[in-house]
Amino acid sequence: MKKTVNVVVPAGVLAPALALLASMPAGAQTVTLTPVGEIPGPAEHVRVQGDHAYVSHHSTFAVWDVSDPAAPVRMGATELPQEIWGFRVRGDRAYVGANFFGVAIVDISDPAAPVVLGNHETLGQTKIGAVYENRVVLIDHMEGMVLVDATDESAPTGVGSFFLDGYARDVVTSGPMAYATDSPTGLYVFDLSAPGPPEPVGVLHAPAAPRAIEVQREVGEPSGLLAGAGGGQLQIYDASDPTAPVRAATYETPGRAARVAFSGSYVFVADTEAGVTVVDISNPSAPAPAGTHRTGEPARDIAATDTHVFVVVGAGERQEGETAVRIFSRSS
Repeated sequence: MKKTVNVVVPAGVLAPALALLASMPAGAQTVTLTPVGEIPGPAEHVRVQGDHAYVSHHSTFAVWDVSDPAAPVRMGATELPQEIWGFRVRGDRAYVGANFFGVAIVDISDPAAPVVLGNHETLGQTKIGAVYENRVVLIDHMEGMVLVDATDESAPTGVGSFFLDGYARDVVTSGPMAYATDSPTGLYVFDLSAPGPPEPVGVLHAPAAPRAIEVQREVGEPSGLLAGAGGGQLQIYDASDPTAPVRAATYETPGRAARVAFSGSYVFVADTEAGVTVVDISNPSAPAPAGTHRTGEPARDIAATDTHVFVVVGAGERQEGETAVRIFSRSS
């Protein structure tokens, strides 16, 4: 029988020369993570684009230069009037779900001075925003998925909303397609290029639907391949036919899946106490293990690039305890 090895990195200790070994049989580990740096907390959410990492905690939205992952540099920050529940970054804008402040459009063209350009308030608490051209979509617990015209970014206006059957959780866009999820009942697909208020072109009623979703990014047409964390599991959805989305697979991770990040055909899972779990979904209906990596403290959020993985670690609900963003280089 092959031996299983677990390596735990103590809190705050980095070992740049040591790759974290997998908690799985030798030979199954195809992606290796090596700790190279750390963004000090507090931190709750992380997204990465180019040489910059975007980190939020409570009402603070901060930009970090990670061109040298071993020595991240804090560039600038802005305070939102209310708590940040989630955000997405596209180009030189961030779309921030800021509770009863609604969705805030943040200009990040100058990393040293991010600026809130405008916001749109909804009836309830806004959790997250995403964008297609000048149309912003957001998740609100009372209205469901809300569509906003951001032609005038200083005064975005509501176009309409669609109430999701359950508890609206997350939304992500790929090209003109928007994918929204509610917990615990389903996945909804919208075509944002269609005029007028949002109406789903496809709906999948799926028990234990994910609380957090991400979409595989491709050049050209949207792939329609989604990964989500729901019920403590990794769930894979195929919406390549927008009118008939299907759940392609459910994958049991070693921990309790909290959030996910896509990079190519790999899904990186913030797997709480189990650290980071990597899954190869080259065949979406048959996900395969590609690595597990201990992080010391529970992994809460995650972002991935072609070369690095950024993991929010820390204990406590809403990351009230000591937290940080660990930076790992990746190899396979």
